[in-house]
Amino acid sequence: MNTIDWDAMRDFLAVADTGSFSKAADKLRVSQPTLSRRVAALEEQIGTKLFVRTTRGLLLTDDGEDVLEGARRVEAEMLAIARKADAAQQRLSGTVRVSLSEVLGSQWLPRRLAAFHTAQPGLCLELVVDNRTIDLVRREADIALRLFRPDQPDLVARKLGEVAIGMYATRDYLARHGTPTSIYSLKDHLLVGFGEAMLGRNVAVQRLEAMFHRENIIHRSTSANGQLNAIRVGVGLGVHDCFVADECPDLVRVLPEEINHMMEAWLLTHNDIRRSARIRAVLDFIAAEFEADQNRLLGKVRG
Repeated sequence: MNTIDWDAMRDFLAVADTGSFSKAADKLRVSQPTLSRRVAALEEQIGTKLFVRTTRGLLLTDDGEDVLEGARRVEAEMLAIARKADAAQQRLSGTVRVSLSEVLGSQWLPRRLAAFHTAQPGLCLELVVDNRTIDLVRREADIALRLFRPDQPDLVARKLGEVAIGMYATRDYLARHGTPTSIYSLKDHLLVGFGEAMLGRNVAVQRLEAMFHRENIIHRSTSANGQLNAIRVGVGLGVHDCFVADECPDLVRVLPEEINHMMEAWLLTHNDIRRSARIRAVLDFIAAEFEADQNRLLGKVRG
């Protein structure tokens, strides 16, 4: 009987999940030719084709679908073993991967890392800065700080507080276009919006965008920092995290009483690793820093 190792199943799952050798190779950090050879070797070992090429990319064959079902079970078992092994490791050393949004990962947490690394020199924090929702169950990160209520049952969640978002513009823009006096006057203004993918779960921003004429949404960015830069050069009004925008001396907050929305901040990890000493150390650190900085995150401290 042929024995199929976990690496082969991992390669197969990456291709099945992405539908592309190139995307799967990027995810696994190997070359595309190497991954293609590995999958071809797996197909030869199993004795059947697992994928067919189509104009939409790689699709699973019927046999591939059968293999996928078993591979998912193997993946779940392997990830559970890895999580429990991590939890058993009580030394405060190694790497902890923390998933954050672009704003939190580039503007908030890095300012607090020097003190953490002085206290915990054996730990390396790897920040996964991405506006996508990273999957903790599949170990794409160990910890996540998210600005929406979680809904996955295997995760341990702790609400840290809230983060305020407001609307901003430059003084020059307001001099040229006038200062909005109510939310009803926003329809006459230009808007710098987020990319469609970033709107996602942010219902507050979706509702704000609905106050503008669609043709007046003249710029979007998949980057929160890029969106802020567009606001700062006077392209239009824009919504942004108050703790960042309030530190920009060239920006004026618009309609602060009417547009003052809060996003819940949640700290998450997987149940299997929550007792790990190194995971606990990072969770406690983030929670303490968030509590200490709550007023600024709520937009109550200017500059």
